[in-house]
Amino acid sequence: MTSPGRVVLVRPWSDVRGGGGCCGGEPGGPITADRAQGPPVEHDAATRITAACYLLLRERFPEVDVQIVSPGNTAYLLPATYAAARRRRGVVASLRAGLQAPAAGALLVDGERVGDLVELGPERAARIVASRLARNHRA
Repeated sequence: MTSPGRVVLVRPWSDVRGGGGCCGGEPGGPITADRAQGPPVEHDAATRITAACYLLLRERFPEVDVQIVSPGNTAYLLPATYAAARRRRGVVASLRAGLQAPAAGALLVDGERVGDLVELGPERAARIVASRLARNHRA
């Protein structure tokens, strides 16, 4: 039996904050247990689209590993993308996939960059993910 797949959304640079690790943003930032800690946070359009894509993909594909990763997290993106792509493609194509992975706003399905989240929007992104997962994980 094959795994149901992995989808990675590379967050836009406008949403990347220092100080909270590779993926977590600022400590005590907009996601806290005590909402009274600060003013409401206003996100830009790219961040809102990324969030909408994430929520829609989690809803439509509950069995799939859907993650949001910082574009600065090349220590994760490069080897994970290379390894996933290497299962289906040659070395050169897998290296190319690994180098494209850290692009801000990238949508990755099983190690392959399939588009830009802002350009695609949530509905198109979901259709592309469904198509790629079906192609990659035929029983």
